[in-house]
Amino acid sequence: MYKILSSSSIGNAVIYFDTILVDCGIAFATIKPYIKNIQLILLSHEHGDHFNPSTLKAIQFERPSIRIGCGNFMTEKLTDLKNIDVFEIGKVYNYGAFKVSPVRLYHDVPNLGYRIFKGDKKIFHATDTFTLEGIAAKNYDLYALEANYDETKIWEVIKEKEMQGEYAYQRGAINSHLSIQQAQNFVIKNANNNYEFITLHQSKEF
Repeated sequence: MYKILSSSSIGNAVIYFDTILVDCGIAFATIKPYIKNIQLILLSHEHGDHFNPSTLKAIQFERPSIRIGCGNFMTEKLTDLKNIDVFEIGKVYNYGAFKVSPVRLYHDVPNLGYRIFKGDKKIFHATDTFTLEGIAAKNYDLYALEANYDETKIWEVIKEKEMQGEYAYQRGAINSHLSIQQAQNFVIKNANNNYEFITLHQSKEF
C-alpha cells in the first residue's frame, strides 16, 4: 500500500498504491525507478525537504502526463510545469482509480495533508503540522503521521543546549511539528481494530 522513499528533515517522498507520490523533496535519481507507475503527485508545502523543483521538472519531463495536485499557495512555484490541479480544502477529487481530498494543516507556511481513497482502502497522510485538533479520520486503514519529536525528551535537549549556550532550534519544532504523543493520540481517537500506523518526519535526535 505504501513505500517510503525518504521521510526526514533531509527529504520527504512517499508513494501510495504505486501510483500516488506525496511530496518530492529528494533527488530525481531516487524517485526515477518508480515513476513509470505514478499518475499523480501531491504537494504539501514549499519547504525544500518536501518540494524540490528540479526533481518535479525531471519527473514531468520523463512522464508528461503526470498530474500535480496542490493548494493555490503553491501555484506560483509551478509556472514551468503543466497538468496542475489546484485543490480546495475538504473537496474530494476523483481520478478514476482513486480519490484524494486535501486537509488543512498548521505549519509555519501554508500546508496540506491528504486523505487518499482507493476501493475500500482509506489513507490519512499528515506531516509538518503542530496540531491535528479539529481533524478526524475515523476507521482508516493507514495513518501516516508526523512523529517529529518526543515531548519529554525534547525539553531535556533544549535545557542541555541552552545551558551550554547553544541555540536550541527544537523550541521552533514544538510550534511547527507534531510529536509522537500527538500522533499516537490521534490514532487512538480515530482508528478501529484493523489499521496500520507509520511514523513520518522523525528527527534524528528522537
